[in-house]
Amino acid sequence: YNCKEYGHVARECQKPKKAKDAPYHREKMLLCKQEEAGIQLNAKQADWRDDSDDEFDDQELEAH
Repeated sequence: YNCKEYGHVARECQKPKKAKDAPYHREKMLLCKQEEAGIQLNAKQADWRDDSDDEFDDQELEAH
């Protein structure tokens, strides 16, 4: 549920979904490049990458 209001139905929600911001995508892109280059990620970076692992975002990055 996006609105968190009483009686809210997700499919009827009129509020737009929050878009991920530019810093999020920049951080994800840098982490992917480091991983491809074989650079060892620290625990914080690896956790962030695992938590934000979206197949759709990965496909978007590959397309560009």
